Amino acid sequence: MANVKPLKLKQQKALLVRAPALVNPVAKVLVDHQILHLDQYLEYVVPEELSNSASIGTLVEVELSHRPTQGIVVARYEKPESGGELRALSKVLSDAPYLPSELLSTIEESASLYGASSWDFIRSCVPPYSKSGEKAALSREAPSSHNSERSTNLPESLTHVLLKSERILFALELPSSKPYWEVLAEIIEVRSKIGSVLVLLPNERELSVIESELLERSLTPISARSTSGKSERYSKYLLARLQEKSIILGTRSSSLMPLPTNSTIILVDDCDESHYERRSPTWNSRELVGLREREHSVLYASSSISLENTARISAGSLPLFRFAQNSRLRVTSAEPSHQRPYFKSISEALRRGSVLISMSGTGYITSFSCQKCRNIALCECGGKLFFPGKGKNPQCATCTRDYLEWKCSWCGESKPRTLSSGVLRRADEYGKAFPGTSIITSSAENPSLNLPEGNHLVLSTPGVEPRGEYEGIVFLDLENRLLRTTLRASEEIRLHIMRSLTMLAPNGVVHYDLPPSDPFLQSILRGNVLTATTREMEERDAVHLPPHFGSVVLTSDDLLGVQRVLEEFSDIEIIGPFMRNKRSSLLIKVKSSRKGELIKLLSQVNRVRSLRKEPLITYQIDPYSLN
Repeated sequence: MANVKPLKLKQQKALLVRAPALVNPVAKVLVDHQILHLDQYLEYVVPEELSNSASIGTLVEVELSHRPTQGIVVARYEKPESGGELRALSKVLSDAPYLPSELLSTIEESASLYGASSWDFIRSCVPPYSKSGEKAALSREAPSSHNSERSTNLPESLTHVLLKSERILFALELPSSKPYWEVLAEIIEVRSKIGSVLVLLPNERELSVIESELLERSLTPISARSTSGKSERYSKYLLARLQEKSIILGTRSSSLMPLPTNSTIILVDDCDESHYERRSPTWNSRELVGLREREHSVLYASSSISLENTARISAGSLPLFRFAQNSRLRVTSAEPSHQRPYFKSISEALRRGSVLISMSGTGYITSFSCQKCRNIALCECGGKLFFPGKGKNPQCATCTRDYLEWKCSWCGESKPRTLSSGVLRRADEYGKAFPGTSIITSSAENPSLNLPEGNHLVLSTPGVEPRGEYEGIVFLDLENRLLRTTLRASEEIRLHIMRSLTMLAPNGVVHYDLPPSDPFLQSILRGNVLTATTREMEERDAVHLPPHFGSVVLTSDDLLGVQRVLEEFSDIEIIGPFMRNKRSSLLIKVKSSRKGELIKLLSQVNRVRSLRKEPLITYQIDPYSLN
């Protein structure tokens, strides 16, 4: 017989009666919750002891469904607008406003634009609250940015515009005759004399490059790195808005950084993939910055104008400033009679300085087949095999299984045949071709930030080239990269080439691994990026793709039900269903003028499904890639 446990009385604490505030006792709170069918704005009673600290914008703790959660006070008033008994605020978490009231409307507009909740953007663009970070920020001033007397080489017409005290807006095509980070630093320095400057860079690698250049100019920026600790991130978030004139460097997550009045936002390389959020609802920095054009000056600076900005320039809503382009380049291209005609150019350039060879493959041998039957080497799980390094055994790219003694599963032969080589393998090949030359490799796994002194042969994958000056640049694998089935392959390669050309020395030599008649190469050689992007935009219009059309990738376990709802929406094109990331999906194309209506409809569908406790649909709006 089981032992009977003694009964225990359940202890309950008596509810604490808290007197409401004497003035404006009701607070409207933006509550952080994931219940789609529940309004995000709820009312709470402000206790008298919290009345002074519960100001507009402060972060508070409230109770929702008997659980504590966070919220932001957005308004205070005398009488509640809703019926029923109101709960009281539990506590006030922040001393300084967590979210300034002037930024709340921008966040709400962003949420409406992407069919998301305001807290989706707060979590993405505002660092989590830190008490220690708040104390650190309030106890000291932001680093001062002393304007140096260093002269700039900017055109006089551009300097005149940058020194205007009123709000300015234009796109800026950076020159290929000078390193882009130096030009950007000069622009930042000039504009910082007017007010605070927020510079949004594609990634933290580029942030470090600009930060080093500014420090050399005796300018101390506030670097809002997403990899920093919680306390440091929140401290710099507060410092950025506490000082009237400061330089803030950030990435995509700083797109909604609160700024003082008369500030400037410089968005660098807006067509870079890093400016696109991969997770639903896939927002991008350019659209969020576009919402802030009404309040702050905005500059879209890039070596290659994006398709979206090209559309605005063509429509006359966005002025364009173009630098004079470098016309002193010596250019060679692929020749059918010579396998590697650029070797002579490399040898000549190495006598004067360093040479950059840009290629797409990373690692050692990225794929191989059987020497006898030519079948691609595959793992038992179906993944492709590759060689991670020289003298190492083949490894599966999917399950990471090592093959100590590889044999072809079709014919039993054990001789591999290289199909594609990575940076490490080609470094061995070029080391033999140019004996006695210093070889430097740079890839995503092992990047090099700066080019060391001396003459070096640098082999790098796109985006991680060591920053410095090169006497020669060789672009390889361009044809394979252009043939990739991604939505923005041409735009991505164009940006990579134009950005790399800014590192080419005067009278340097550049080689393109494309035939002279290739249309893409011809657009690069003409030196007018706007012409190339305009033509590409016209091609996209023919197949109903951005920027004049919106694209939504929708995923759901009940696509038939969603399709029935979409039948009532006119002027859309539905492709699918098809499998994407192992889930059934639809591609919806819609005119940009009606994209907002479609997103509102999809948002309402999710609210109904949430109310019915059914699985929600997920949708990505204008994603970087449709693959």
